[in-house]
Amino acid sequence: MEYKKLAAKGDVRQVRSDTPIAVRLKYVGTGTVTSVTTTTATNIVMITSDGGTDTYAFATYDTVGKLVDAINADGIFKAKVLDTVRSEATASQFVDGAISAGTEDGTTYYDVKVDTSAADYFAVRLTHDRGFDGEERKKSHRIHLQEIIYSMDISTAAADGVKIYFVNGSTETLKMDALSVDTTATTINFASGNGYLSCNNGEDIVVKIDDGGNLADAAGNYLRVVGLLE
Repeated sequence: MEYKKLAAKGDVRQVRSDTPIAVRLKYVGTGTVTSVTTTTATNIVMITSDGGTDTYAFATYDTVGKLVDAINADGIFKAKVLDTVRSEATASQFVDGAISAGTEDGTTYYDVKVDTSAADYFAVRLTHDRGFDGEERKKSHRIHLQEIIYSMDISTAAADGVKIYFVNGSTETLKMDALSVDTTATTINFASGNGYLSCNNGEDIVVKIDDGGNLADAAGNYLRVVGLLE
């Protein structure tokens, strides 16, 4: 336990409009990827040389969790939920259009991002594994949430607009909620910055700022989450 505390490292994640990664995809087939394309409120289509054309209709896979499970079952891509929760609807959720391959930590991914003004929320996940190779390792580690800082052009502030989830596999548990604030730089921390909110070993923490109305696509929107990975 003491070793884990000494080896802990800080983690700061910040997202702006249309940048949270809802679903991360990694191609695990044996050929090449032609395209990955999202059509808002309709589907996501993946074309590869070995899998052909795989179409996932949002009418059938109506939540992020169902969509990720279906992609994983087909075995051409690995998929995981990142800066959102499984229970979010897929319709009017994702940024529209072709998705370009990107690289993080030397690995190529296709990142399906949240259309924040359509989905009406910002979210960030603190996790030991934003890829696909650390699930076993993270079972013996935990995360501490230290601070949330945000400024968002919210249409309607709400008593439970700020939500903090602990996520264990496919189980998402709301641990805390707080008042959201419109277009004002707002900080939420614990014990005046000297405390933190800790999840159990193997769990992730997702911070989500909801807007029940029409979240504006303002240039000044951001959500920053500060944590400690133990």
